[in-house]
Amino acid sequence: MSRIPQQQEAADSQSCTQSFRDRLLNSSGAHRTLRAAFLTPVWPPDSAANGIVTYVDEITEALRRLGHAPQVIASRYNGAKCPPEVNALESQKRSLIARIHDGLTFRIDPFMALRQRYGRALVRTARHAIATRGVELLEMEETFGLVQLVRSHLAIPIVIRLHGPHFANGLALGLPQNALFYQRVFHEGIGIEQADAVSAPSRDVLERTRAYYGLKLSRAVIIPNACPIVPSESRWSIQRTDMSRLLFVGRFNRHKGGDLVIDAFRRVAQRARGVRLWFVGPDEGMTDEQGRHWTLKKYIAERAPDVAGRIDWLGRQPGSLIAELRRKAYVTVVGSRYENFPMVVLEAMAFGSPLVATRTGGIVEIVEDGVNGILVDPGNCEELAACILSLLEAPELAMKLGEQAAKDVAERYHPDVIARKTAQFHQEVLDRWRMTLA
Repeated sequence: MSRIPQQQEAADSQSCTQSFRDRLLNSSGAHRTLRAAFLTPVWPPDSAANGIVTYVDEITEALRRLGHAPQVIASRYNGAKCPPEVNALESQKRSLIARIHDGLTFRIDPFMALRQRYGRALVRTARHAIATRGVELLEMEETFGLVQLVRSHLAIPIVIRLHGPHFANGLALGLPQNALFYQRVFHEGIGIEQADAVSAPSRDVLERTRAYYGLKLSRAVIIPNACPIVPSESRWSIQRTDMSRLLFVGRFNRHKGGDLVIDAFRRVAQRARGVRLWFVGPDEGMTDEQGRHWTLKKYIAERAPDVAGRIDWLGRQPGSLIAELRRKAYVTVVGSRYENFPMVVLEAMAFGSPLVATRTGGIVEIVEDGVNGILVDPGNCEELAACILSLLEAPELAMKLGEQAAKDVAERYHPDVIARKTAQFHQEVLDRWRMTLA
C-alpha cells in the first residue's frame, strides 16, 4: 500500500512500535493521562457542518477538561497553521513510477486508488503524531474500510466509531445498490471486523451492524454522542421566540428528509397564516422514488409554489448563527428517513427548543414521545404537519417539552459524562493491548 521505501518504512514502524511499547508498559493505569487521536474529515469545527466534526470537537474539549491530552487528525485543515493538538493529513511527493502506478490504478479502479492514497497519508500523519505527540490510540470512522489500510502499519490499537455505515446511510440517501455501493459496504465490514474495538453512538446502529455483517463484535460498547453545554440563560424561551418561525437544519438530500419537511410546511402554511420556515443547510440534490432529480429551488418551485415566499433558504451557516436561530425559532423540525445518533437532535434539545422529529434509528433513544419532544413516522409528511400545528396551537406544551429536553440531555449526554465513558473505554482497549505486549 505505502510508497514509502521499504527500508525506511520498516525503520519508522519499528521505532514507533518500540516507543509506544515503552510508554504503554510504563503507564500507571486508569488514572493516567490518555493520548488518543480522533480522525475528523475537516477542521476547525466551524468550517464545516458535519456531525463527525461536532462529535470530535465536543469529545476532545471534554477530555482536556478531565486532564487528558487528545489529538485531532484532520483529513483537511481550513486554516493558516495547525495548533499543536491538530495534525493535518500529510501528503508525500511521489516518484514518477509511483505517479504512473497510481494513475493506472485509478483508471482500473478509482475507488481503490483514492482509498489507497488516503490510507498512505493517514499512516504518515498518525506515525508523526505517535512519535511527536505520544498518541497511543486512534479512533476513526468506519468509512470506506480505511482501517484495513492502516491497521498493520501503526503500532497502536485502533477503535472504530460507527458514525454512519454505508449499508444504512447509503440506503437512506437513495443511492443505487450497484457494484460501487457493495464494494464500499464490503470493505467497511472487513474494517469493522479488524478493528481492536468498536464504539457505537446508538444501540440501533450497533445492532444493525451486527445483524448486517453477521459479526458478534464482542468488544463493542455504546457511547452516545455528547450534546453542547448551553447555559439556562442562553436557551430557548417563549418570551424571546418568534412563534411564526420553524427551523430545519440539514442538507437537502433524501437522507435528511428536507423534501418531507417542505411538504409538511406547505400543509402547515395553508392553515397557519404568517408561519415561515428557515431552511439551513447546503443543497446536495435528491432523487425521488420515480428517479427524478431535484434541487432545492426546483423542489420548492414545483412542489410548494404557493408558499415559496415563506421559505428562507440560508444555505450552510456557522454554528454560532445556528445557535441563534434555535433560540428564535418556535419549533425545530427533523425529517430524516434514518439517523444514527444525530447531533441536530441533541443540539436542538440542549437549547430547549421544542422538537418534532422522525421515529427512526437512534432518535428514539434520545426523544421520548410526548415527554421531551414529539415523534412521527419517517416519510409521513401529513403526520409531521399535524404535529407541528399541534405545537403552534399549544405554547404551554411546547414550553414543557423544551424544558424537559434540555434537562434530559444535560443529564444523559453532558460532554464530561461522555468523556468519562470514552476515557474508560479507551483505557480498557489499551489494557488489553498491553497484555499482548507483555
